[in-house]
Amino acid sequence: MAENQSERTRAVIDKLYDAYLTGNTEGMLALMAPDVSVTFNYAGTFRGMAEARPFMTWNGAQLPELTFNVRHKIVDGSYAAVTWDETGKTIRGDDWVAIGVDVYHVEDDQIVEMTCYSDTDKVARLLDPYPGG
Repeated sequence: MAENQSERTRAVIDKLYDAYLTGNTEGMLALMAPDVSVTFNYAGTFRGMAEARPFMTWNGAQLPELTFNVRHKIVDGSYAAVTWDETGKTIRGDDWVAIGVDVYHVEDDQIVEMTCYSDTDKVARLLDPYPGG
């Protein structure tokens, strides 16, 4: 049972990153439960689609030039952790280099919780604060 759940969780996470890497915010949101909890340690927690959609749309526009690399995926049942690194340019034109980890909880083939950990100091220096928060 756990292996089957791990495979299903991995499939959802793979689809999420496929959408992210093609700039498909709506595709990412379609994989999330209506009552999803999305946390970015530099911006706060957004509960449900009414809060998650505007944040995810804003956040996706902050790095218009981006090379994003998934380094490792660890999946255990309904939980997953993904380490990554990225380089690019911010919306302000500044150089951007970052590493981080995203942690997920998937139920019924939908993401119910997503938490992104990254360098909060760098975000504060190089990106504008989220206007909705």
